[in-house]
Amino acid sequence: MKNTLSRLILFALMCTLLAACAGAAPQPTATPDATNTPTIPPPTDTPAPTLTPTQTEAPTETATPTRTKVPFAGFMQLFSLYRAWSQDGKTYFYFLQSNFPGTMYARADSYDLVCNPDPKYPLHMQCESSVEIFGQDEMTFTFFTDEDRQDLVHTQKFFTGLVNDIVYYHNTDCPDRGKNIHCESEYRLYDGRCYYAHTCYDACGLYYSRDNLPDVWNEFQGYTTPCN
Repeated sequence: MKNTLSRLILFALMCTLLAACAGAAPQPTATPDATNTPTIPPPTDTPAPTLTPTQTEAPTETATPTRTKVPFAGFMQLFSLYRAWSQDGKTYFYFLQSNFPGTMYARADSYDLVCNPDPKYPLHMQCESSVEIFGQDEMTFTFFTDEDRQDLVHTQKFFTGLVNDIVYYHNTDCPDRGKNIHCESEYRLYDGRCYYAHTCYDACGLYYSRDNLPDVWNEFQGYTTPCN
């Protein structure tokens, strides 16, 4: 009997403990409303800015100016080479009766020349080579109206006298040598060609002479106007 009472009391205690545990069970946590929670979108990759290629301007072609050619009416009837000489590393040719109003371009054999009217006597012109030409007696001259030397307008041969034919007379030397120089010239025709003879004097007397007279000729045809 005593044991039965003890069991009943133990059973009652166990039931009381179970009821207490059941009452203390945690309640389910309310799930938050999805509409009230802000949704943060995942970060997206921002595309790198695309560089637009800058258009490179093509170089503008500069039109080559067209040279205006000076009309060539032809040289005058008495066009001739008056004289040629070398000085300071250059060579000069002086032509009579050219009557060309502007710059003309020429060649003496293979030497390039630039020709311009004489400022004092515009009917005549002087041609200049940038090099010294020596030892050339007869030369072929070609004349052009363009700097490229393509527009050929005249060709002619001239005797230039560019030879070292000066003879000095030292037997008349004196302290005044080279002072008061004056020269006499004559021009002769041998076999249809003009030759020159220059004789120069100074304060001492006969100073020097130069000529290109031929050593051999068939016919002396008299004197003529200056040929160089």
